[in-house]
Amino acid sequence: MRRETRARGLRALLVGALLSLPGVAAAGGVLGLSYNSSDRYGESFTFVADTDDGTYVTVNLTVTNIGPGSRTGICRATVLQPGKPVWSPQKRMGASDWGYDPALDMLTMGECSARVTDTGLTVEAPLDNGRVKLEYARKPEPWSPEGSVVDNGKDRYRHEVLVAGSPVKVSLRVPLREAVTLKGGGYVDHSRSTVAPAKLAKRWVRFRALKGPPYAVVLGREGQEGDYAPVYVWEDKGDAKLLESFTLTQTGEKAKSTWRAEFTDRDGKPALTLRGTSLLQRSAPVESLGMLGGLVRPVVGSPVTYLLRGVMERPGKAPVEGLMEVSMEGE
Repeated sequence: MRRETRARGLRALLVGALLSLPGVAAAGGVLGLSYNSSDRYGESFTFVADTDDGTYVTVNLTVTNIGPGSRTGICRATVLQPGKPVWSPQKRMGASDWGYDPALDMLTMGECSARVTDTGLTVEAPLDNGRVKLEYARKPEPWSPEGSVVDNGKDRYRHEVLVAGSPVKVSLRVPLREAVTLKGGGYVDHSRSTVAPAKLAKRWVRFRALKGPPYAVVLGREGQEGDYAPVYVWEDKGDAKLLESFTLTQTGEKAKSTWRAEFTDRDGKPALTLRGTSLLQRSAPVESLGMLGGLVRPVVGSPVTYLLRGVMERPGKAPVEGLMEVSMEGE
């Protein structure tokens, strides 16, 4: 592996653990950044779409001080189309190449952008001779349930959901593939953290039913000390329901595995079950580096993330299909 290629890969891994974190209160508007000078600072907007033909799309707009330099901007997209290889381009940039316009509530990172419109939210990511455009039909309505702020000494992580569920129009132009326009459901969140990713959580469980109604969001975090927060379920309207904890069961190994999560309510009773039905992607970037992973593991740990099609089951209610995600610190 060439030296410059290794360097790019290591820098990407130092910030990659931040890209999947959920939400934070914005500075100046919904898409405003709350910049921090900490070396562990990372802030990310995550835009998700799940289309009617089974295509999964995310766009991440991130600012971080982790790794070489500071105030580094990153625009990254991931496209999983059924039966086709993953397309996951990204572009890094310096502080002079990204910015926020409070008058327009618009965040720009190089040629990538996200802006609140009169009717919703639009995200564009032209990367590596391709392009992703997401048009959400609902405007952001930020909310953060109890437990969404996690303190670790003097450091802090915050999570905020911006769009829990919305119809979305997805326009894709992936190199060497036919351009397509799809419909589906979308989700948006925002995170800000000065906690080193390796110390933030032992495990995360997420579920998003986006092709509603009904819409649903489930989030669970298990801390390194065995604490659980935030843990909640939100369905369509009203406030999120706070839950107590969860347990995880893995069947099979690595790319041949699936997952089941059992959540309990604040009275210790069974609240819901998340059950993976098919694996879309397993991501373990530090693991794939082998011995080189030792250079980044002290900061980002060794995160492994499973993305699955799944179902949410609750006593006395109809099952709800959606996307299930399990992230953990190593395996």
